[in-house]
Amino acid sequence: MKRMQSTADARAGHLARCSLLTGLADEELRALAGVARLREYGDGESLFVRGGEAEGFYVVVSGKAKVCRFGTDGREQVLHVFGPGEPCGEVPVFQGGKYPATAMAVGALRALYLPRHGFLEVGKKRPELLLNMLAVLSVRLRHFVQLVDDLALKEVSARLAKHLLDLSARARGARMVELDTTKTMLASRLGTIAATLSRTLAKMQRLGAIRTKGKRVWITDRDGLQALAAGMKLDGK
Repeated sequence: MKRMQSTADARAGHLARCSLLTGLADEELRALAGVARLREYGDGESLFVRGGEAEGFYVVVSGKAKVCRFGTDGREQVLHVFGPGEPCGEVPVFQGGKYPATAMAVGALRALYLPRHGFLEVGKKRPELLLNMLAVLSVRLRHFVQLVDDLALKEVSARLAKHLLDLSARARGARMVELDTTKTMLASRLGTIAATLSRTLAKMQRLGAIRTKGKRVWITDRDGLQALAAGMKLDGK
């Protein structure tokens, strides 16, 4: 990790693009910028680790960060991947204590670090900031409930189909989507391994649901993909 020099105006500009801080006036953004610090991380470096004291949280400026947990056998489960403008590690802002998971840089990453105390001081003056955080946490909770449900009840093909449909939805229904992580990381997010993911992609392509080229995936049968996401077996198409 390397601490970077930046101006308060630049930090305020980065914070203004964070969904958590929507609606804050310029003076509140400047107050937060006054306590925020810009940090740079290399690929694989940890922003925080599970069990570490949670003294603040991060807002991604550029690059990506993954939040993950590791099993006793060393297997990684990716819980979330955060990109520019997204907060990371914000849960302890309310409860303190320790981080429940580990966050690591995926490639080069720049992020603003906001200490818990300074953030709460601004929050006391602008309660809407804390309401924004509550809304973000609610979305995260729904995500994790869905993740647990998918991992426990659905096969890899269903999890992958749902992921592709989610990518399409975020791209306003685009028929072509691009996998935004490596196959290894995507496999970890879906609770499988890269070899199984590759086989599932190949089988979905043979069945005509998708067409792939590198990281690009074309949805050629949206109804079929939706059926897979709902739990239909590939062989049942």
